[in-house]
Amino acid sequence: MKRCGLIILMCLSLLFISIGMASAAPKNQAVFVANSQGYMLNGSVFQMDAAPFTVQDRVLVPLRYLAYALELDEKNVIWDPYGKSVELRTADKKIKLVVNSYTLLVNEKSYKMDVAPVLKDNQVFLPAKWVAEELGYSIGWDERMQALLIGAPENLPDPKSIPLKIIPLNIRPCELSESDLCLNQKISFSSILFYGEYANVYNAGVAANYVNGYVLNPEQEFSFNEVVGERTTQKGFITGYDILDNLTVGGGVCRTSTVLYQVATDAGLTILERHPHYLPVHYTPLGTDASVSYGTMDLRFVNNLPNPIIIYSGLNEEENGRRLWAELCERKILKKIDVAVLIKEPGSCWKSNIEKTHLVALEKDGTSFISMEQIGDLLHLSPEIKLVQGGTSTATVEINNQLISFTEGNKTVMINNTECQLNEAPFCLSNCNCNFWLPFKDWVNLTGGEVICIDSMPSSILLNLSGTSLVGKNL
Repeated sequence: MKRCGLIILMCLSLLFISIGMASAAPKNQAVFVANSQGYMLNGSVFQMDAAPFTVQDRVLVPLRYLAYALELDEKNVIWDPYGKSVELRTADKKIKLVVNSYTLLVNEKSYKMDVAPVLKDNQVFLPAKWVAEELGYSIGWDERMQALLIGAPENLPDPKSIPLKIIPLNIRPCELSESDLCLNQKISFSSILFYGEYANVYNAGVAANYVNGYVLNPEQEFSFNEVVGERTTQKGFITGYDILDNLTVGGGVCRTSTVLYQVATDAGLTILERHPHYLPVHYTPLGTDASVSYGTMDLRFVNNLPNPIIIYSGLNEEENGRRLWAELCERKILKKIDVAVLIKEPGSCWKSNIEKTHLVALEKDGTSFISMEQIGDLLHLSPEIKLVQGGTSTATVEINNQLISFTEGNKTVMINNTECQLNEAPFCLSNCNCNFWLPFKDWVNLTGGEVICIDSMPSSILLNLSGTSLVGKNL
């Protein structure tokens, strides 16, 4: 009886061991990136001798590395070179696949797959989805990173944890025309909203049209009376009221000279001639007006900046009135610079690890800027760039659990609702596919990395994202 009980106990033990082996929960987490020979297994990065690729929206992974990821040792992976078949064995399953065959055999039961194994460059590639799911794993797909995620059900790897070094660089080319490299940067703006006063505001709009688009070169003088000319009906002006309520052709153009005076002073230009009105005017604070009269009183200022200035002005219809406005833009020539990227560990021959990309920087006033669009491609981010009220663009991006918001023309950056200051303000190129440009070193200081200028390289700027500083190395 004791002997019989011992046999039963041994049988039950074997049964429990078998059941345990068959139902062991998947414990690995793996990431395979299409067209990349790097892969991640349980947080560590390894290199393969072949890269996964996609066929009909399925990822095919080199046999040996897929087996590692799915906890199969070499003795349970059997390749038949004559029948070109692969057999994968676990305690309770025997899985068989044949190159170029859509049939999957699991314990001799046949299933039809939507993609077949491939033999390529003496390597066998298996459809990861079909094999992983048969072994109790779940899979996911990150479209932006083109990454296959493998893990236990409800425990897939976080795409944000995927190291850059295993992701192929796919950066959009920056389509910069000659006109894009000529930046008109707004340096001042002023506007006044008017209600009624049809004739006077109409004349102000006519004068604004004569000024609109005027280019003022360095050291050149601007004269309102010369640019607008004599106010006559032949030039489009109508009868309006002057400051003393006398009817005169062109009455109201002082509104235009006023907004021009305001933008000139805001930009720090040298004012050569300006006259206040005889009486306070209702549309602007005392001391900010500029009265003009053809032949007697003028508004004159000089461009004391190193670059040309473009004067824009106009009259816009709004729901509750008409807005007269003017702005000054400084024209700056941008210099295009190619940027090299280092993502892999530098090592002693770090130059051989530099990645070729389409990344470019633009130099303005001695400062390098990088586009948010290309940085998003490089770091696999999803920046949100939008136009807000007033025609200003903002860019918001999440990186390292921080929400960072930039505003065009503003040195203040918001990081998780906390204000920080940039050394230079971002700018926009409205007609370029790379629209929003950030000060390069400020961006790197916020997000990590290293920017190095190397005159001996074809790309004179190096963006080091390897995590290992190049300071002290022979550059």
